[in-house]
Amino acid sequence: MTQGKVVDLFCGAGGASLGFVKAGYEIVGAVDADPIALETYESNLCGEGSLDEYSGKVSFDEPLEADLSRDYEDNKVDEDLRTVTFQDIREYFGLSAGEVDIICGCPPCQNFSSLRDTEPWPEDQPKDNLLRAFVEFVEEEVPEVVFFENVRNILNAGDENPTTYIDWLKRSMGDIVKESDSPQNGGYGVALDVLNAADYGVPQRRKRTIGLFVYGYEDDEVSLPSPTHTEDATANADLKEWISVNEAFSQADSLYQGLEAGEKQVGLEGYPDDKAHRARAHHPSTIERMEAIRKRGDSWRDLEDTEDENLIVEAHQGLEKGASASYGIIDGERPAPTLTTRCTTPSCGRFTHPQKNRAITFREAAILMTFPRWFKLPSTNDDSERIVGNAVPPDLIQSLASRVSQSSSRTPLETTR
Repeated sequence: MTQGKVVDLFCGAGGASLGFVKAGYEIVGAVDADPIALETYESNLCGEGSLDEYSGKVSFDEPLEADLSRDYEDNKVDEDLRTVTFQDIREYFGLSAGEVDIICGCPPCQNFSSLRDTEPWPEDQPKDNLLRAFVEFVEEEVPEVVFFENVRNILNAGDENPTTYIDWLKRSMGDIVKESDSPQNGGYGVALDVLNAADYGVPQRRKRTIGLFVYGYEDDEVSLPSPTHTEDATANADLKEWISVNEAFSQADSLYQGLEAGEKQVGLEGYPDDKAHRARAHHPSTIERMEAIRKRGDSWRDLEDTEDENLIVEAHQGLEKGASASYGIIDGERPAPTLTTRCTTPSCGRFTHPQKNRAITFREAAILMTFPRWFKLPSTNDDSERIVGNAVPPDLIQSLASRVSQSSSRTPLETTR
């Protein structure tokens, strides 16, 4: 018997779903608007025997491709894609009202990303329409638990009042009441904080806002699970050491670590073919720049005032601050920096391999996101890095979800306190 039934909204390629499956839950529905992400989800998580090694399961043959914006403006979604309510989702997956125990939601929130400036918005109005839609989905089902994952900057987004948006979110979730309950007995208690994925066994310093909402609880009765890992385990014997990039790669089964730029793990003696373990081909000048950076340090700024200064790209010439991560070398003895949707493009961040003069491969990026070795990625480069960079690390969700226990199938979930 599984721990509970989960619907994964804005499911992407299935990182959160896989985390819940590994923690023993049943995924009874998954919805997204991205066809490439959904193809990846289906090819990996759906079908007979695909997840037999785990205690949980996915109970449908294919996820639902639909617009989750509920007719709010979302310029990134195909205008011909139909919008859905939670009732539409129930009908598609054959669910009954009240059957879902957990709604997991990772709505895209570029408006709050550190990669762009925030914009003003009216007082008491949510800035991102997809988040407004997410709350409405919760209102239509009112599950016992809601998991929420988002960019870290959402916690301090606001112009005059940095907590404007989060105050709205907490208030909205606190006002949701089941038809059979009184306002005094309803509402969601919430624990909301920025967590570092490295503290939960992910070989990546990925800081994200994680929310746990539990129906019928007060805020002080809900807490996020404590970390399992730490940067310095000698200071806390109860925690494990952070998992480094080198450790993650060395533990990956049959991963050939000698790839050069433009090579892939196909036709290599002693290694199974893995088309996703392919390194982008770089211009000779890019490889020369990588070599010089490695010789001088780990950043293009280390080339300043040296005989290799001419290798600094024109866009960075004379730049006094910012962009220092571009062409940076990953420190193999630490967890990786946050992987983005350009995580195999060296000009877009600190994504150069710890030992090789190339960017990390798509498979290496997936490993740093804690996807299993068997996880299939799109065949095109840009789609592969976008799918991985947008993902939720499965092991982060597994670590959090495994410490949310359910005493029976229809009683409120209790968090580890």
